[in-house]
Amino acid sequence: MELLQEIKDRGYPAEYLLARIHGRRKSLLSNRDRVLSGPELSEYHVLSDHGTSISAHPQDGTWKRFLKESSWIYYQMNNRLRNIFRPYFMYSELTTLLICLRYKAAKGSSAEIARLLEFSLLSEKIRYQLNTDTDVPSVLNMLEKKAFFIHDNSAGLEQAFLKDGFKGVEQKISGALFEYILNLHTHPFITRFFVFIADARNIITLHKYMRWDTTSVPSFIEGGNIKKTILTDILRSYNTDALAALVYRQTGLRIDSPDAARAETALQRRLTGMIKKWERESPDIGLILNYLWRCAVEAKNLSILYHGRELDRGILKEELVY
Repeated sequence: MELLQEIKDRGYPAEYLLARIHGRRKSLLSNRDRVLSGPELSEYHVLSDHGTSISAHPQDGTWKRFLKESSWIYYQMNNRLRNIFRPYFMYSELTTLLICLRYKAAKGSSAEIARLLEFSLLSEKIRYQLNTDTDVPSVLNMLEKKAFFIHDNSAGLEQAFLKDGFKGVEQKISGALFEYILNLHTHPFITRFFVFIADARNIITLHKYMRWDTTSVPSFIEGGNIKKTILTDILRSYNTDALAALVYRQTGLRIDSPDAARAETALQRRLTGMIKKWERESPDIGLILNYLWRCAVEAKNLSILYHGRELDRGILKEELVY
């Protein structure tokens, strides 16, 4: 069973999508300094939403618009492009899947789950399971048996849920997805993207575990450039200098004490710069990847601006990704 929807090839040439993206990305948030120096953040107008302001879009609306734009891109692609970018969309939809499972576990309303799935690219079979009264263990059992990337690379989702809750489920599904993606023979930029994401997630996990001094064993993602033995050695010895050196090597920023939020922002900024470079090297695959990433970054930045509109502008600027 596929994770994503399967659609017929509309036959659109790649040049069609590239031209549309060139036009659509002009509406993305570009001048953060102008926004931050303005009199009222809530009065900043988001062009991509037809002149509506940040205050009109709390976090759920921002995420919904990101999903809508991702869905639009997916449907405009021809089969060649869709196959290249399938790992990216699978990774993006993993978040939607996990959020819906959390709603089901909390006995959330079916209307709320339907709203979350409105622009989702999850396959019809998975959407059906999430929209019905099926309990979470049954959904996990179905995913384990039928979702190809989980069936081949993971086991025991239901047991993980009953033992460790959603933390265990997320670790198993994420681990299975990364194992699948990083073993694909796909476009070099897609591979580099996910190798960096794997390293970034592992670094953030390391920061969290060292910050809270937890005794539980972390689940590091395999397949990145940073060896698992290096991560476990840093954690075992609580070597903050080695952790700071690791972050500096990846981002150029020195963070002397465990701080997952600062590390995450620095890593995302570094990835943003890398993707911009890839676009210059590849005006087709690089451009599409850059636009998809910028849409995701804008969703995060708009959420930060909305929720932090009463904070000092200097603090907000430190949290934005650019």
